[in-house]
Amino acid sequence: MSKPQRQYPFKFGRVFFPSEVNPIPSEVRFQALGNHVGNVRKLVKCWRKNDFPSESSFDQVLEAASIHDNGKPQRFEIIAKIAKSKFQEYTYSFRGHRFLAKSKKDAWAEALAIGHHDFSVEDICRDAYTLKKEQHYAEILTKEPLAYARELYILEMCDQIEAELACRVFEDGKQAESRAFMDFTITQDESEPTTYLIDPWAFEPELNFIELTFRCWSMQPAELDTDGELQKCLKDNREGDLGKTLDRITKRWWQSQQGQPKESISKTIILKPYRSAITSKEWTAKDFYQQLAGFTPNPMQAEMFEAIYDPNDEKHPAILLKSSTGSGKFESVLFPALASNYRLILPLPARSLLEDQKERIEKYLKKFSILQKDREVSLVVDTGSQMYRWVYKNGDETKRTSNLRRHLYKGDVILTTLDKFLYRYFGFGDKQKSFTFPLRIHREKTLICFDEAHSYDEISFTNFHSLVKALYEAGRSLILMTATMPKEYIERFDYLNSIDYVDELEKVEKLKQFQQQTLRQPYLNQKGFEWISHIQRDSEVPEIFQHEFAQIILREWTVKTDRRLIAVVERVKDAAAIYQYLNNYLSGNTDAQGRFLFLYHGRIADQLRPSIYKQLQERDSKNQPYLLITTSAIEVGCDLNAEVLVSEICPPENLIQRAGRCNRKGNISDAKVIVVGNSIPDFANSLDESGWQKYQETLTSLEKFDTQAIIECISRSEHVDDYRVVEVFSMLHDYVYGADLTCKTAHEKGLVITRSWTPSATLIYKDGSKDQHKIKVPIDRLIKNDNNQYANTHVYEHYYNQETTRWDVRNLGWGSAYLKDIVIEIHPNNEAALMYEDKPEYPYNPELGFVELPGVFIKLKTNDFEEKLLCKHTDNKSAIITYTKALNPQTY
Repeated sequence: MSKPQRQYPFKFGRVFFPSEVNPIPSEVRFQALGNHVGNVRKLVKCWRKNDFPSESSFDQVLEAASIHDNGKPQRFEIIAKIAKSKFQEYTYSFRGHRFLAKSKKDAWAEALAIGHHDFSVEDICRDAYTLKKEQHYAEILTKEPLAYARELYILEMCDQIEAELACRVFEDGKQAESRAFMDFTITQDESEPTTYLIDPWAFEPELNFIELTFRCWSMQPAELDTDGELQKCLKDNREGDLGKTLDRITKRWWQSQQGQPKESISKTIILKPYRSAITSKEWTAKDFYQQLAGFTPNPMQAEMFEAIYDPNDEKHPAILLKSSTGSGKFESVLFPALASNYRLILPLPARSLLEDQKERIEKYLKKFSILQKDREVSLVVDTGSQMYRWVYKNGDETKRTSNLRRHLYKGDVILTTLDKFLYRYFGFGDKQKSFTFPLRIHREKTLICFDEAHSYDEISFTNFHSLVKALYEAGRSLILMTATMPKEYIERFDYLNSIDYVDELEKVEKLKQFQQQTLRQPYLNQKGFEWISHIQRDSEVPEIFQHEFAQIILREWTVKTDRRLIAVVERVKDAAAIYQYLNNYLSGNTDAQGRFLFLYHGRIADQLRPSIYKQLQERDSKNQPYLLITTSAIEVGCDLNAEVLVSEICPPENLIQRAGRCNRKGNISDAKVIVVGNSIPDFANSLDESGWQKYQETLTSLEKFDTQAIIECISRSEHVDDYRVVEVFSMLHDYVYGADLTCKTAHEKGLVITRSWTPSATLIYKDGSKDQHKIKVPIDRLIKNDNNQYANTHVYEHYYNQETTRWDVRNLGWGSAYLKDIVIEIHPNNEAALMYEDKPEYPYNPELGFVELPGVFIKLKTNDFEEKLLCKHTDNKSAIITYTKALNPQTY
C-alpha cells in the first residue's frame, strides 16, 4: 500500500491579481501568511501606547495579531465573480477562518482574533458580556466599558493598514482602494516611490518612520494550465467554472512546490507620518481666522478658540455657548476644531438647515485643504435620505469612484441631524462594522457640537438631554450653541462651562463695539417694530387672514420695491395661499435678474428645497430684492440678511430667531420687524397664561425691536420627561455601551423615539418622472376626513424580497408601524387604477408642494397605551398598524 502524499498547507495571507482583468490571468501573487502576520504584529508594537485602554491590552492585542489568521490555510479558495453567466473578475476567500483562531493563554485575545472583520454591535456586545464572566476581565470592562471594542479596533486597523500597503506594493489597485472602515488615508510619496504617508499618525510620536517588508510568491496560470482547462471553460460557455478551475490549478501548483515556491518577490517600504502645516504650527485665533477666512475673529470667537484649540490633546471642552443670531457661532467652533485636527460632528435640529451649512463648510474645507498640501480633507453629510462623503485636496473637490455612500463617520466634519446622530450613537444600520459609529463618536479627538440647541422640546429635548449627559459623563468634548434657550432648559445643563454673550452685559457690549467698529455694522441690532394685533385668524374662514397678511406684505413692498422681505406664517396652507395671491398680483415671480418671489416650507419636495434656498441665497448675497413666503422651516440656521420681516405672532424664542434674519449684518438703516395677529396657534405655543400676558405687554411697549426685552419673555413650563423615552434610551445605552444582554431586545426592535411617538410615512407623487417628488409626514396627519380623500392613492410598505435579494413594495400589512417603512403613492389620473373612483384627483403643484395631505387611515378608538390606524386597500383587504400613544402631561 502506497504511502499517502504529504499535503502542504496553503500559507497565504492575501492574494493579488496585478494584471488587467482576464479569465486567464498572466500572473497571480500570494503574500506569505507569516509575512502578513509579522507585519501586523510590528504595527501593533509601534502603536501609540496611550491608546491601549488597560495594562494588559498591549499583550492581548499582540497575541490576537499572532493568531488572527491561523485558520486561513484551511479555508483558502479562489473564486470567480460571475454576472449574467459572464466572467467579471477573480477574487479569493478565507470564509470562516477567524473562527478557527485559538489561544492557549488568553481568552480575551482569542475573542479579539475571532471578532476581527465583523465589528458589529451584536458581536462586540456578546463578546464583552462573555468576557465579563471572568473577574479579571470584568474589572477591566467596569473601568472602561469600551476596552474590548477599542482593542479590537487597534487590531483591525493594523490589519487593514498592512493589507492596503500590501495591495499597493503588489500592484493590485482595486483592492488597494481605501475602505470607509479605515480611519487613515495612505498616499504614496511622489518623490520617493517606496515611501508611503499615513494620516493621522497613530503610532508612537517619537517614531519618525516604520519599515515594513512584503514578500509574495508568483504564479503564472497560463504556463501551468497545460491541459487548457481555463480555455475550455470559455470555449464551452462554462464561465461559472472558472473560479474552481483556477483554484484547482493553484492548489496543484502549491503542492508541486512543496509549499516553498522558488520564485518570490520582496519589497521594503517606509511608512511615514504626514507632516502638515497645521500640526507643525501653534495657531492663534487671529492667525487662523486670517488664513482660513480673511477676517479677524470677534471677541466671542477669540474666546471660543482659546477654549477649544487643543494641539497637545490636553483639553476636553464641555461648553454651553450663548450668543446672538448672526454673531458667528458656527465659525467659533469649526475653526478651532480644524486647527486642532478634531473630528467635528455637527448634529442639527432639522434637515432644512443642512444644505446651507454644507455650502459654508465646503467653502472653508477647500481653503483648509490648501493649508495642508496634498492631504485629503473630507465632509460627511448623513441624514435619513442622504449619506455621502466629499473629499477635498489642494483646494478642489476630489472625485471618488467607490464607497460613495458608505462613510462610517470617516470625515473631518460630519454634518447630520439629531435623529440620525441618535441612530448612529446606538449603532443602528448595516450590521457589519456597525460598532464603528459608537467607537468613533467616543474617540479622544472627536468634538460634538449641537447647534441651535434651543430648538428641541418635549420628547426631542428628553433625548437631547439624555444624550448630552451621557457624552459628558463619558468624557467627550462637546459644545451646545444657542441664542434663545429658555432658562428652565439651561438649568438642566449646569454641568457645562458657560460662555455667555447674551446675559453677561460686559461681554455683550464688547461684542457690539467690535461689530460696529471693526465690521462696520453701523446699524447693528437696529430694527423698527410694529405689532398689528387686531388681525385674527378664523379657522373656518382662513382666507380673510391670508388676504390681510398679503396686503401687509404688499404695503411694505410697494413702499420700496427693491427690498429683501421675509414673511413667515405658521401654516403651510396659509403660506401657499399668500404666495399664490402675491404671484397673481405681481403678475409672476421673476424680474430682470431672475426669480424674486419664493415659497419655502417643509412640505415642498425634498429634491426642490435646496435649489430654492440656493437661488434665494444668491439674490441675498448680491443685495438683489426678493419676497420670501415661508414657515418656521427657515427660521433657524439660515444666513439671510432681509430688510423687512413680517411674522405671524409666535413664541418669543421663535420671534428672536426670525428677527435674526433681518438686518443680520447690521448694515440696513431702515430695517423693520412687523408682527401680525392676536393669538399664537395652540400647536406652536410655549407660553402659559401669565407668560402670554407678559409677552403681550412687552410687544405693546416696543417702538424698536428689543432682543433683550423679548428674551426676558421666554419661558417654558417645567419640562417633565416621558419616562418611557428615558427608559428606551437607558436600555439602548446599557446594551451598546454596557454589554447588558438583557436589553438586547430593545436594540433588535430598531426603535429610537427621537421627536415623537408618532412614526412617519413617505409621501410620493408618482407622475412617471425619474426623480419622484417626496416628503416625510407623521402618520397621524394622514387620518381621513370628509375633505381629504383623493383618487389614485395607495398605501404600501417597503420590504426586502429574499428571492430577488432586492427591496420591493407590497400593500401595507398588519403590525407595528415602527417596524415598517410606510409609503403613500399618489398618482395622477393617467397613471394608475383609481382607488377612490368618486374622489377628486390630488392637486399637486411642485411650486406649492404637498399643501394638502391625503387621508388614508381611519383612527380606531382604544383604551390602552396604543394607537391603532386602519388602512383599507383597493382589493377590500385591510390592515391595522399600531404605535405608542403620547402621554398626557398629567400622567407623566
